Amino acid sequence: MLVKVIEVEHYTDQLFRIRTERPRSFRFTAGEFTMIGLPDTNITRAYSFTSGPGDDYIEFYSIKVPNGPLTSALQHIQAGDSLEVSERTTGTLTLANIELGADLWLLATGTGIAPFVSILRDPSTYDCFENIHVYWSVRKAEELQSYDSFLQEMPVKYTATVTQDPSWQGHSKRITTFIRAGQIVPNLEPSEHKIMICGNLDFNKEVADMFDGWGFKEGNRKQAGTFVQEKAFVEK
Repeated sequence: MLVKVIEVEHYTDQLFRIRTERPRSFRFTAGEFTMIGLPDTNITRAYSFTSGPGDDYIEFYSIKVPNGPLTSALQHIQAGDSLEVSERTTGTLTLANIELGADLWLLATGTGIAPFVSILRDPSTYDCFENIHVYWSVRKAEELQSYDSFLQEMPVKYTATVTQDPSWQGHSKRITTFIRAGQIVPNLEPSEHKIMICGNLDFNKEVADMFDGWGFKEGNRKQAGTFVQEKAFVEK
């Protein structure tokens, strides 16, 4: 379907956000992704929604890949332009794929924060867990501009960590270091903690392997588990 772009915001020379109108008939679940592209091209890529399922707009968060098949053109999109958005939505990072209750840990690197923003924009999320913890790791502090204020305002325990910026005064350790130090999922008890993972493929695999080795079970559309990861991210 073609939707009209209503807002574009560029945060850095590598990161931007697109917001479009939302047809009344369009439905998706928080945490899902869909395929988007530009009209009259055959290039589409998977993008997680950052908008919530009840919002009256559709929103996506994107990197700008140098010479990227899609983003080399997509980064120039403006309000009033059209965006092709598939009506088919899917994804593993939904509450249907994870056991509910106890504490939820949302672990993200870079633009992997996108599906978690959607999940946190769904009011029903907060009825499903006792506490929600968000860890978001980026390389430079400026990369936090997009959703840092939003995350600080939400009823969650939010920790930002910046790994490659000498000017940053806050946490600078990698998320895996927090996990090994016991600051994330402190007692490694699957009945008390549920984990969602979204970042680059190396991060996803490393964290998933850690929790799998500690007795956590990966969830999918057939059976809910105690952790889930997103596997759909490719070069844009």
